[in-house]
Amino acid sequence: MSNKHDVNVRKSTLVNFQIGLVASLLFTYVMFEVYTSDSIDKIISDPIVEEDEQFIWDGAFEVYQEPEQKVVAQKRPEPIPDPTEFEVVKDDVVLDDIKEEFKSVEPVESTPFNPDALVDKEEEEIPENVPFSIVEDVPIFPGCERLKTNKERAACFSEKIGKIISRKFNTDIGSEYGLSGVQRIYALFDVAADGTVQNIQVRAPHPKLKKEAERVIGLFPTMTPGKQRKTPVTVKYQLPIVFKVQE
Repeated sequence: MSNKHDVNVRKSTLVNFQIGLVASLLFTYVMFEVYTSDSIDKIISDPIVEEDEQFIWDGAFEVYQEPEQKVVAQKRPEPIPDPTEFEVVKDDVVLDDIKEEFKSVEPVESTPFNPDALVDKEEEEIPENVPFSIVEDVPIFPGCERLKTNKERAACFSEKIGKIISRKFNTDIGSEYGLSGVQRIYALFDVAADGTVQNIQVRAPHPKLKKEAERVIGLFPTMTPGKQRKTPVTVKYQLPIVFKVQE
């Protein structure tokens, strides 16, 4: 009894599997039919053709031929004559085609070169006034003679002048005439070719300050003059004087 029951169960299982397989295939076919809106025959039956009315081919064609290359004429260089090939002419033969006759001419004796005869124009044109910043040899202030270089002498020159200004310049003039704040005085003077101070020019905010600056610059001693190309020249020096009036 149990064996018969088992056989029936197996048959019903196989039948159920076959029914499910058929149902799946049917469902798949239906889905293909639903989502395929147009048939393949309809899609390819109406092709799209783009017409170009501007170009009309008459059926004729030409065979392509490569363009001919132009031959560039090349100039051939003249052959170099062989120095070993020459024509021997006898001494007693007279040549008629000689165009020029060789003449032996003695060279003319020229004046020997004298380097001392050359004159340098730049050495003759020595400027009369040279700025302190570009003069070859700056004026030497008394006490700076021991220094060797031009840079050291220039620094010593400015230091000595600064000390005289700080000791001799009367800064009380500013307060006496009602000035206040920082006062700036611009002075310009020449160290002449004889070493003396000349041509003093001062620009100051007050006439009394201008007069005081001229007085102090006049106290500078005679110096060793500056030189340009080893020649004494007049050297111009700019001197700014700045101080603050004490209130």
